Amino acid sequence: MSKRNYIGVVLAMVALGCAAGVTHAQDEEKQKELIVGKWYLALDIGLAMSQAAYTANWNGGEQGQIAWTSILNSKLENQLHKKVNWRNTLKLAFGQTHNQKHDDAGIRFWDRAEKTTDLIDLESIFRFTLGRWVDPYVAGRAISQFLDITDPFGRDLFISPMTLFISAGFAREFYRTEDEFLLSRLGGAFRENIRQFYPNAPPDDTKRTEKSNDAGIEWVSDYAIKVLEDKVLWTSKLTVYKPVEYSFRGDMDNISDADRQQYGLDGDISSYPNAVDINWENIFSAEVTSWLNFNLYFMYIYDKYDNSVLPEFDANGNLTNPVAVNAAVRKAGQFKQTLAVGLAFKLL
Repeated sequence: MSKRNYIGVVLAMVALGCAAGVTHAQDEEKQKELIVGKWYLALDIGLAMSQAAYTANWNGGEQGQIAWTSILNSKLENQLHKKVNWRNTLKLAFGQTHNQKHDDAGIRFWDRAEKTTDLIDLESIFRFTLGRWVDPYVAGRAISQFLDITDPFGRDLFISPMTLFISAGFAREFYRTEDEFLLSRLGGAFRENIRQFYPNAPPDDTKRTEKSNDAGIEWVSDYAIKVLEDKVLWTSKLTVYKPVEYSFRGDMDNISDADRQQYGLDGDISSYPNAVDINWENIFSAEVTSWLNFNLYFMYIYDKYDNSVLPEFDANGNLTNPVAVNAAVRKAGQFKQTLAVGLAFKLL
């Protein structure tokens, strides 16, 4: 089965699963109505940590390690007016691993911390609940990370790259009960990518910022349900975005055939920024006790080209950043999984 067909099957399964769950639930339960003017807050905070250390004369072969992960998932919603709903979500995650190593003399030392998870995701939606089959909406979303460690010389960048979305269209809340929720929306979107980087090797630490933007069509579905006898909350978010216009499409077209052959770039790379982007997030959270929980996070991303990376040319029109352009190409889907089990604070 081709990758394209595989993605289609996954999306079809998600749609069918949501539809089946909604149909069943509608036969069993009544819709939950939000009280106008009341704030509805859900907050889930977790911190997990593991640690091991050994003395210099320990000869068992083990290495010391400290690993920690912190997460925050929150939702804040208010039916501001009978015809206006305001829904906000915030996801934060950061984790590091510190490994103990030996130098050439056999002395143990703690190596630089390695990042294991990093996410900033804030979204705000205004939906005009007019009582019709679909509701108009406007939304804004910011996605980034706390620490960018992609520089080959080990220099850090903070809150980079950043992706900003502004969208508007029509949404439908298919279902809302105490145990299940499904909201789907379709509309036009404008996206801006902001990326910082170091253009030169040390000791020159001058930073540079590049911006690009595109516009297209966005489909987003938010789904939540309590499973396993209401002991586990499954939250899922599927985002499909199809860029139509890209601000630097002309620059992509300007990559010469000679540069493509020399640096191993695909002949049709100029079309990659307009390929469909897919982001499917899944969070399974369960409260073991009042202070202990687990949080399992899955993310699948299909992003054929990172639109924040722009091709650069010298005075003769030759590509000067082929390594960055090559690294921005991701023909296959990417998968991420993190598990945090530890101290927790939950507010519902």
